Amino acid sequence: MWNSIKSVQLSLICTKIVILLIIICAIFLPKILARYIDYALIPIEISNLYPFMAILYLCCIPAMTALACLHLLLSNIRKEKVFVKGNVKLLRVISWCCFITALILVFAVKYYLLIGLVGVTFGFLGLVLRVVKNVIEEAVLLKAESELTI
Repeated sequence: MWNSIKSVQLSLICTKIVILLIIICAIFLPKILARYIDYALIPIEISNLYPFMAILYLCCIPAMTALACLHLLLSNIRKEKVFVKGNVKLLRVISWCCFITALILVFAVKYYLLIGLVGVTFGFLGLVLRVVKNVIEEAVLLKAESELTI
């Protein structure tokens, strides 16, 4: 039967898969962009995509940071450490990584318009994570307060 332990385990596995996919995409990014040029409706020089490639490589830094924090967060949850200050910090870092990625992707809109939607999505995700972080932070305070009264 499906339970929360299996759900956390699946999330950890998915996190590791996404980390691996980002590494693979980063390695093959020049080839991926070359294929993009082959299918683009507008003729594009590969040299014109070097700044776009740099932007995408730059996005890997906050993405990998967020995924590492997510892995730590899920590991804490697996250890039944849910309402702790460390998780609040991890959620804060993940949300800022989303905002940084959104900001970086603003510069990529010049090269690929639809990437703007990805940037907006990251910005919205960062906002949602800030709300979740605030909820967890309040829960940590309530837990600490209740432990003092018992």
